[in-house]
Amino acid sequence: MLRDLFPVTKNLIYLNSAAVGPLSIPAAEAMQRFAADQRDFGALHWKEWYREYDRLRESAARLIGGTPEEIAILKNTSEGLAFVAEGLRWTAGDNVITTDLEFPSNSTPWRNLDKRGVETRFVRSTDGAFTPAGVEAMIDERTRLVTVSYVAFHNGFRADIEAIGEICDRRGVLFCVDAIQGVGVLPTDVRRAKVSFLAADGHKWICGAEGAAIFYVAKEHLGELEVMEHGWMNFSRMGRFIDCPMDYLPSARRFEGGSLNSAGIHATRAAIDLLLEVGIETISEYVIGLATRFAERLEAIGWAVATPRPIRSGIVAAIPPAVEPSLLQWHRKLEENGVICAPREGYLRFAPHLFNEDAEIDRVIELLECGGGAAAFK
Repeated sequence: MLRDLFPVTKNLIYLNSAAVGPLSIPAAEAMQRFAADQRDFGALHWKEWYREYDRLRESAARLIGGTPEEIAILKNTSEGLAFVAEGLRWTAGDNVITTDLEFPSNSTPWRNLDKRGVETRFVRSTDGAFTPAGVEAMIDERTRLVTVSYVAFHNGFRADIEAIGEICDRRGVLFCVDAIQGVGVLPTDVRRAKVSFLAADGHKWICGAEGAAIFYVAKEHLGELEVMEHGWMNFSRMGRFIDCPMDYLPSARRFEGGSLNSAGIHATRAAIDLLLEVGIETISEYVIGLATRFAERLEAIGWAVATPRPIRSGIVAAIPPAVEPSLLQWHRKLEENGVICAPREGYLRFAPHLFNEDAEIDRVIELLECGGGAAAFK
């Protein structure tokens, strides 16, 4: 049974994959095998480690619809987005368009460009959502790039990245996606969505390790980004270390400046392969169905669901029916009863994944329905 591959289910009702997804047995065992290998043999098998890097690029490419040559392995989503913000050759007067729903990783890099004379424009959301038409209305002749989150981190709004990508392609604008809240749980096809750049760490919906992110750069846009980190791995060194050539690698690997997180890469590759084996379409249908039923149950007991309808992601954001108990009190009491979720931007954020089941949702509803207050949770 798939659920048995996630030991967290024996300990908790874990509804927090939007923060950190739990490791599956295959992912944990892959990391443990690597650790044992380094423990027992040092770097003797370093060539096999490098082959695992290639296998991760291959699996990640299958997951998002790209090619292995378009995948770099970075530390996190923030690094990938920063590489785009700092690596593009901006001209004073250019502008970049984002939204008012973004996590800081997809906000601060663009706002920081004001010192280079680049304007950041924000599409304003309505009821926690925005439309592709709203994005297009912001584009003008000086727009260089549109950047959005695939799924809003706090309320679960899912952007129509295919429609936005079509607009960007038609208007001659680059398209960047912060995909950390979508990749691993929602179908993602960078070619169909005409994505120029995409970043997603492995530790959320992929259920891999922290510090092993995928960074996609479409091959036709590879030359548009300056390399921001120069080290010993992103050049064609021709086997030399001293006075080596400084020709960038011809693939997205040019963005990998130094040694990589080998343990995390082993775990994340195994995690992705498990998702691919189950099937992302299957996972997406199951999770969205579970999240939809959860939202309906929450509303039935008086909670206000802030996630835009219809629900199209794995995130359900909700507000308690009364001021007291406070949001943080609800969060604490749920945690004391083995239910793990997260407070975000005035909501309790629940994030079920493929290992969750309806019976767990029933249990959460029972806890919330019992009226609040410390005594009700004992």
